[in-house]
Amino acid sequence: MKSILPLLLLSIVSFTSMNASAQWSLAPSSAELKFLSTKVLMNKQSITEISSFQTLSGTVSDDGELELKVKLGSVNTQISIRDQRLRDWVFEVSKFQDAEISGKIAKVNLTALAVGAPLRIKLALVLKAHGKEIPLEADLQLVKDLGGSIYVSSISPILLDVKQLGLNIGIEKLIEVMGLASINQQVPITFYGKFIES
Repeated sequence: MKSILPLLLLSIVSFTSMNASAQWSLAPSSAELKFLSTKVLMNKQSITEISSFQTLSGTVSDDGELELKVKLGSVNTQISIRDQRLRDWVFEVSKFQDAEISGKIAKVNLTALAVGAPLRIKLALVLKAHGKEIPLEADLQLVKDLGGSIYVSSISPILLDVKQLGLNIGIEKLIEVMGLASINQQVPITFYGKFIES
């Protein structure tokens, strides 16, 4: 019995250490970052379209540090000429290839995650893009599965004011070339992704 006790204690310590050093990496095939754009025609009719970014990577550390990187050149609007105009005029990917989103999930929220039990949190984020840095706030849901993976999804859209990033100059060029009355510069963004424990 005396010989078993030290082994048992060692196992508990090892298990705790493994949990303490857990890290999660975004599974690219699971990731979805979508945004809505609303254009107003000269006849005052409006059209809202769904677009996305195809290339994302990210991690969540054991301390809850969330990092997400978006390749701006991977924008997909389903129309190739529009994709190219966004890359060249709005995002200026020749100078700014990536957007980076960061935030910190409270460690207590990570340790409190129970398998299959959704946890809703408010998270302050920082967006770095186009040479600027702005704060955002997200309403997120976290769900843990039996394998230790964490699913992160936005419950409501994150609102981005493109003027804060200086993207409005490129958007004004789009308005002129496309013969529009305007394009809404408040852009709703949604996210979904599976972070696999590593």
